[in-house]
Amino acid sequence: MFTTTRYFYPHGIEGEAMDCKSKEFEDPDKAIKHAERYAKGLRFAGVYVEDERRNLLYGITSDMEIIDNRRN
Repeated sequence: MFTTTRYFYPHGIEGEAMDCKSKEFEDPDKAIKHAERYAKGLRFAGVYVEDERRNLLYGITSDMEIIDNRRN
């Protein structure tokens, strides 16, 4: 199981309290595609994909820095 957690500013105002939503996937590639889909817009604050042990596999920060800890 892979979990995406995306963080966003509800009103698009940086500095306000962030909100987050999580979604689970069976396939890591689908989880990463979901993360990349939501990594845009003024409300975006970050998105991360974790495995069942809560290890960070992939992430995109608010500065659009990509964190890729997958092993090939």
